[in-house]
Amino acid sequence: MISNNLTLRAHAKINLTLDVFSKRADGYHGIASVMQTIGLYDTLHLATCEEEGIHFSCDSPSAIPVPNDPTNLVYRAAQILLEASKAHGKPVPTGVAIHLEKQIPSQAGLGGGSSDAAATLVGLNRLCGWEWSEKELLAFAAQLGSDVPFFVLGGTAVARGRGEILTALPDAPLLWLVVVKPEVGVSTGWAYNTLDSLPDRASHRATKRMEEALAENDLGRFLAWQSNDFESVVFEHHKELAWLHDELMMAGAQVAHLCGSGSALYGVALNEEQAHKIAALLQKKYPLTFATRTLPREGYP
Repeated sequence: MISNNLTLRAHAKINLTLDVFSKRADGYHGIASVMQTIGLYDTLHLATCEEEGIHFSCDSPSAIPVPNDPTNLVYRAAQILLEASKAHGKPVPTGVAIHLEKQIPSQAGLGGGSSDAAATLVGLNRLCGWEWSEKELLAFAAQLGSDVPFFVLGGTAVARGRGEILTALPDAPLLWLVVVKPEVGVSTGWAYNTLDSLPDRASHRATKRMEEALAENDLGRFLAWQSNDFESVVFEHHKELAWLHDELMMAGAQVAHLCGSGSALYGVALNEEQAHKIAALLQKKYPLTFATRTLPREGYP
């Protein structure tokens, strides 16, 4: 064993683009999305212990309960990696204690649960000195959910397929952001089903254009091509989220979009000072409002 305790951050993400295509034969929808890690994070504490098994606990300020049992993605990530390491003859501790401090709002489209799972894989690998490669960690992550592999990679990346086919992109330009999670929730299943029910729906197909803007370091097009296909149904059925979009714009955001399938939204500010001003304004109505920024891949997580 390399050490007996480790603390690391599990960062949230936003979708700079989110193109949703038809449902596939396996029941998943095809997507294309440029995903971006941001400064908002949960904190994960990992330690080896003498008490056998996985011991998981969580502090969460959210009203949405976080399960402390094997249904939690953190627990499942630890279980997968411990079993694989044991099967490959790697030294496995008697027990592992994991404590999660939540800050990323749940059911927001920010990927908090997926990020926590990815951080567990990366952290345990580092803590126990197992030396699983990034490619191997990505394969473990894919067993846990479509978004989990992205959080192993971090930075700016494009996801295709059902989200598991990842390609690293050049770091996006630094953006200062205001992220707002209102009280209303949006079911991802509902969002997909409602989108499918539209007789004439068409995707923005903005991901390829966003990749080109990033490759050419074109800030104007980088801002212009940010989009989210779920907005057509989410804003129609949840008027308070459409209004929140307008509030962000009226407060000074350059652009504003839904995070994943929602219900959080992000707005792009001109600079750090403006991000904090917008956040201070919206916090009066929306307590879960955060001023943050995009993160490069270097040094992640």
